[in-house]
Amino acid sequence: MKTTVIETEIFCDHCSECESCDRNIFLRVDQNTKGVRKVKIDAETNTITVTYNSKKTNLEEIEKAIALSGFKANDVEPTEEAYNSLDGCCKK
Repeated sequence: MKTTVIETEIFCDHCSECESCDRNIFLRVDQNTKGVRKVKIDAETNTITVTYNSKKTNLEEIEKAIALSGFKANDVEPTEEAYNSLDGCCKK
């Protein structure tokens, strides 16, 4: 197992209330990326910590999954379509 910390940009000031940012990321990364074992999102530090099986996936695939959820992942920008699908409170 490998653990990596990915820099992101989470703009929601009430994530603990609506949890839509977490839900979007979890759906793409934790549930839809083979080999991912654990995802921890920290909106205060703008990081996502991912534990994964490096024989089944890699950092690039995880970054793509985060970007497809509408959020930046290190240097990987979200697609316009994914970003536009975010709730208004999750956009800058």
